[in-house]
Amino acid sequence: MKETLRPSKAHRFAEELTSQQRAALKARAHHLKPVIQVGAQGLSPTVLAEVNRALNTHELIKLQLPGQSDAASKKDALSELTEDLPEHTFVVGRIGRTVILYLEKSPEDAQIPLKALK
Repeated sequence: MKETLRPSKAHRFAEELTSQQRAALKARAHHLKPVIQVGAQGLSPTVLAEVNRALNTHELIKLQLPGQSDAASKKDALSELTEDLPEHTFVVGRIGRTVILYLEKSPEDAQIPLKALK
């Protein structure tokens, strides 16, 4: 007898976070300390590699931008960061120098699945 393989449903990654998901992720990140601090050199390839490693390990992290920067340079650093983030990574929020990042993984691998955040 021939077994028919049922195609597994591919996970559809979110295009954007809903306001409820964003609020739930901010609440989970509230107690976290920044795992990466960007120095005066800015977002070097080494820092970006560390961001990728931390996101793959923790899914939800805080990143701290340089301390002596004005609002315009913080926005520039944030826009540069969003261009270099891995696929399916979201900027959850920014408060001052601290940026909250979330990496959406497939439901089998996720510690914090988006569908559970409501």
